[in-house]
Amino acid sequence: MTLTEEYRNKLKNRLFGLLCEYEKNREWRRYLDAILIELYGFDKENQNAAYFHLVHNLSSCRFLSYEFFRSTIFDCMSLVEKL
Repeated sequence: MTLTEEYRNKLKNRLFGLLCEYEKNREWRRYLDAILIELYGFDKENQNAAYFHLVHNLSSCRFLSYEFFRSTIFDCMSLVEKL
């Protein structure tokens, strides 16, 4: 079973929401953790190279400056299309 377009859109919206939380200096770490926990629960059949790239990029976000955080989030949104 592959991920539906509806779920991909939902995930991209959540990533954009993460960026908004970061920019407003709110609870972005908690938001990031919730996304990562959801991704860790993916079935093995949905864990392709893009999945691992996405998880690793998101995991590094807590260590990035704003400029790199922002570009990484947009990169991750592109990776979601490859899931």
